[in-house]
Amino acid sequence: MRPSWHNLRTGCLILGILVLFLSGCNLPGLQSQALPDERIAPTRTAEAVQSLLMTQMAGTLAPPTATPTPPSPTAPSQATITPTATVATPRSDLCLDKAGFVEDITIPDNTVLKPGERFTKTWRLQNRGDCAWSPQYALVFVEGDRMDAPLEIPLAGYVKPNETVDLSVEMTAPAESGQYQGQWMLRSADGSRFGIGEKADKPFWVRIVVSDTVSDLNLGTPTWRDTFKNASNWYLLKTAYTEFRVKDGALVMEATPGGSDEWGLATHTAIQDFYMEVEFRTGEKCSGKDRYGLLFRAPSPNAGYVFGFSCEGRYRLYRWDGRNYNPLQEWTPSPAILSGPGQTNRLGVWAEGATLKLYANEVLLTELSDSTYLKGRFGLFIAAVESDPFKVFVEEIAYWLLK
Repeated sequence: MRPSWHNLRTGCLILGILVLFLSGCNLPGLQSQALPDERIAPTRTAEAVQSLLMTQMAGTLAPPTATPTPPSPTAPSQATITPTATVATPRSDLCLDKAGFVEDITIPDNTVLKPGERFTKTWRLQNRGDCAWSPQYALVFVEGDRMDAPLEIPLAGYVKPNETVDLSVEMTAPAESGQYQGQWMLRSADGSRFGIGEKADKPFWVRIVVSDTVSDLNLGTPTWRDTFKNASNWYLLKTAYTEFRVKDGALVMEATPGGSDEWGLATHTAIQDFYMEVEFRTGEKCSGKDRYGLLFRAPSPNAGYVFGFSCEGRYRLYRWDGRNYNPLQEWTPSPAILSGPGQTNRLGVWAEGATLKLYANEVLLTELSDSTYLKGRFGLFIAAVESDPFKVFVEEIAYWLLK
């Protein structure tokens, strides 16, 4: 059946309205708003990813828009990446620092100084490394007794390898008697310390003895003196182990091991307050506890104070009453006593009332107090322990009476 015209008009009208409606959905104004949304969405997503990556990389890479910053010369990372002439390099990468001790120019070991005495210590050292020492190097105190010295003293000039240099430091002897020692080394330009020895790790030192000396006593001329031109002032001892004789201007004391301290008295009468000094010289054999010395203030031939030196460089004082040993000072080492064979030592005693001062080579060793014996005679003793025979030569003895 064919459609009617009325129906055809109605269908066309409906179709036209539909076309107009669909055309309104595609108006230019609406299209210009939709297209940017479709393009902007992916753009914003890329910027967010880029921002996240830049945030994670912060501190490692500078932002692309930041102004480049010149590298800092002191930053560790820059020193690693781009070394410059000012970057410190370990000394071992450059050269070796090493010193060698040559000699003491002043104040050799065990020099005796008065309390509070000013002195200058000078070492002669050799540059045994392959670094040149410069004024940036310094002499530095390490440990021990500084004795008012500076902690460091810069070198005055340059010292090439194999050259020698005299290095000095001013010090003050301590106020108290005793032995003092200070250790010193060198410091390189980079702050490293070095010294002597095969590994350049050993210090060199200054060692002194602080003491009153016999010169402080102002003694003057001796009251009595014997230089052993003959034996008229002595009873010459002779026992199974010991023998005394006078020969060639010396009293020769000879002993063999097995005996104890044995002495021979002088013919002189008893004395009370005095300073006495005896010069001893050891023979070809002298070791260990081999000993020699002085008996003084002896009330009888078999009693008194016994002060002696040993061949190992020690001293002792004891009181003997004929049967009992009473130590006042047991064996004590002293750098003032020269040890071994062929050495000359001067033994001294100050006895004034109960005060007893003991000296070695004019250096005060110690001061003691004992009033058991205040007056008596004097003599010399010897005892051999290791040497056979053990000989000691007494070349002079003198005393000064104290008024």
